[in-house]
Order: sequence, then structure tokens, then C-alpha cells
Amino acid sequence: MSIRILSFTFALAMFAVVAAASPSFAWPSEVVSPPSSGRTEVSIFVPTVPNAPQREGYCWTDSIAVTRAGAWRCMIGNTIADPCFSIAEFSDAVVCGANPATSTAGFLLRLTQALPPTSGVALPPPSPWMVVLAIGGGQVPGPYAMPPPKTFCSVLTGTSPVVDGQAVPFLCWEENVESKPKLGDTQIGLLGDFSPGKIWTVTEVYFVKNPIPGSKQPFKLTEKKTIALDRVWE
Repeated sequence: MSIRILSFTFALAMFAVVAAASPSFAWPSEVVSPPSSGRTEVSIFVPTVPNAPQREGYCWTDSIAVTRAGAWRCMIGNTIADPCFSIAEFSDAVVCGANPATSTAGFLLRLTQALPPTSGVALPPPSPWMVVLAIGGGQVPGPYAMPPPKTFCSVLTGTSPVVDGQAVPFLCWEENVESKPKLGDTQIGLLGDFSPGKIWTVTEVYFVKNPIPGSKQPFKLTEKKTIALDRVWE
């Protein structure tokens, strides 16, 4: 074995030791394969009028989930619905519960109070509300195998988990999986540091409940990488 190979092997070993010992270790940032279409599809979500039983409630402020005009945070009894969307067909109702990832149409919320007036302050540019992680061409199995499930991620409107000292404002789930992860199960989230372009990217984190009793950090980071996005809804 040459000196160069020995040096490389030693460097890898030291890398592993430092990674395990240092809590502030900077995880490698590896970009996965881009979407098979070659670009990220970005669209402004506009719901249609749902064919579902109507409900009553009111909206008191702008949406936390969707940062654009016509998106609201509303009350239905004792439950908060966010986002709800204004639609052209009705001035006295909004659409709540619509989900473009699952093609859920939601329901029409008849307003018991007028929508709050706009503040006159310009809203920030639209930001991602819901995204689909890319399945690169190299990740798709052969023609007779089932393709990997899609992974969706949506912004949280409540408290974000803190992982490795950073808030995780987006949590992810796999297609057709409705149940919440159990304690100890690996969870997937996004840091929200989106990099727009022909292909959007963002930092993806995997984390579990911290196995150390009494730890001030309730979650433990297990993996961190840069991921490409197949689709973005704003």
C-alpha cells in the first residue's frame, strides 16, 4: 500500500472521529440528483370551489403558512385553520383545508365576520408552503420495480422542533402515509434555507428523539444533506 493511500485512510479515520466527538461538526453538504424533468416546477396554489359540506367561522389575520395576499388564518369553533384562501367566486367565504399534495379540495368556510383590512404594508415575496422532494433519475429502480414513494414537506404553523441548534420549520411525510411518527422513529424536516433557481435546493435533516434522558436537546440529528426539489407550491 502506498504512502498516499495510507494518508487518505488515516484522514478518513480522523474525519469519523471528529464527526463523532464534536457536537458542532459541520455535516457534509451533498446535492442529490435533480428532478427527472430537469427543473423544479413552481406554482401559486389557487383552490377551486370544493364540493363538500360548508362550515362557518372567521379569519382574523394573515396566514402564517402562506406569505401572500389572500391567504388567511381562521377560526372554526375552537380550531385554527391555516391557510385558508380567498377565491374569486365568493366575497363572503374562503376555502380551508385544501391540500395540493394530496389533491384534497377542502371545504368552503362561510364568514361570520368580514375579512380583516389589509395593513397597507407590502407583504414579503411568496415563499414555499408545500414542496415535493426530487426523485433523481439515478434513484428510480428498474422498469419492473415500484418507484420510491414521493416525499412531501409543509411549513409548520406552530412550534418548530430544534435540531442541532437550528429550527426545522418544515416537516415531511411520505405519500399515502398519514400516521404521525412515533417517539424514536426517524423524522424528516427541512431547514427552510431554500435556494431558488432552475433547480431549487434546500437542506434536509433526519432526526430522532434524543436517547439521553434529561438532555436539553430533545432531538438528535442523524443525517443532513442538500436535497433538490421536484415541485414547490407558494
